[in-house]
Amino acid sequence: IMVCACLLQWVAPSVEATAGDVAIIVNKTNAVEDLSLMDLAKIFRQDQQFWDDGRRVYMVLREAGSSEKRVILQKVYKMSEIDLKRYLVAKLFRGDITSLPKTLGSSEAVKRFISQVPTAIGFIDAAAAGPEAKVVRINGKLPGEPGYVLSE
Repeated sequence: IMVCACLLQWVAPSVEATAGDVAIIVNKTNAVEDLSLMDLAKIFRQDQQFWDDGRRVYMVLREAGSSEKRVILQKVYKMSEIDLKRYLVAKLFRGDITSLPKTLGSSEAVKRFISQVPTAIGFIDAAAAGPEAKVVRINGKLPGEPGYVLSE
């Protein structure tokens, strides 16, 4: 029992530290390890539509209302949900993008999709991260590390 109590004390802070953190994930085969918040914004705003290797970025968003989406809207897009919709539709109308990003309803659905699409990028609740996809460092930090920028 004492060993379990000590182990829980050691494990609990890392779980607690990621509560409210949003993880940016890519397919495990993607070479990206670290993005600046500015580069992430360029990708999410679809101003940068290709990875360094020339392959097209496939964006995956969460449905409106998730806490993860709120963090991304506030810290990456710096706009409201309705403003994001207007922004993306305007880009589509001008021909700047060929389609709207795929929207999925859960972190699990995003992980499954990204594990099957080599060029996909998306975001999930950091606590839901697993071996299906690679968590990308943002400004050199992973979810749960002090100073991680994508926190509630």
